[in-house]
Amino acid sequence: MQLLLLLSGAIPVTFAFPSPPAGGSSCPPQSTTSTAGVDSTCLLKPNHFTWAPPGPEEVRSPCPALNTLANHGFLPHNGRNVTLDIVKKGLKDAMNIDEQLAAAAFTPALKANPKADSNAIDLDMLYQHNFLEHDGSLSRRDMYFDTSNRFDKDTFDSFLSYFGDAQTINTSSIANARGRHALEMSRINPTFTLPESALQLALGEAALLLTVWGSPTNPIANRSYLEFFFRNERLPVQLGWVPSSTPIDLPTIMQIGNDIKAQTPSDVPLTFKPQSTS
Repeated sequence: MQLLLLLSGAIPVTFAFPSPPAGGSSCPPQSTTSTAGVDSTCLLKPNHFTWAPPGPEEVRSPCPALNTLANHGFLPHNGRNVTLDIVKKGLKDAMNIDEQLAAAAFTPALKANPKADSNAIDLDMLYQHNFLEHDGSLSRRDMYFDTSNRFDKDTFDSFLSYFGDAQTINTSSIANARGRHALEMSRINPTFTLPESALQLALGEAALLLTVWGSPTNPIANRSYLEFFFRNERLPVQLGWVPSSTPIDLPTIMQIGNDIKAQTPSDVPLTFKPQSTS
């Protein structure tokens, strides 16, 4: 895989972790050992070690994962002309997400392009309410309060508060946190909506967090990896994370998503309508 092409004058950031060894594996020695409970072997590539924030003419999306892949160069760094083939390769190389899941997740996004026959999007085309962006985000304020959809520390800290001091996150704890976080946000946003279509997206997002920062065979996320990812839109390689050696596939995400739905507290609604129509 080619190294990140730095576009629009973006300056690469130097990490405090090793660069890929010349002439050998791209895995630093400490990353070849699986972390506790995670069936990972070293699948690191040069782009895992290369990161730069977007430049002034570059675009990003409401999705932290797509933004992270662009920041690392697994997607075009300028965020433009992103095709399904690019996304499939990017998700596979960056997180070992299989092509079927990548296609299922990204193909609907092509409808965000106003040109109906286009096979590509720019990431900022995804700023459409209840399309990819939805109320009850884990790390963004609802669009009612902030249309920029940028990372919001207070919103993310509020979500994290439901985990207490726990250093791992499992199906039950994320079901409780996601549900109660959405309920709390619905109380302050008079236009808060979470239709069934957005619920499925939210459940899939939560399932991905458990499998990417844990593993598909042991969906227990390392909290430090998850926090680093959200706060920096960067892969937590410097913390010791490596992609799971087991590909993350669509049936696994659907099953974990269903488990999260089933374990959502009974006093928390799964879907929401605006207060005026409730």
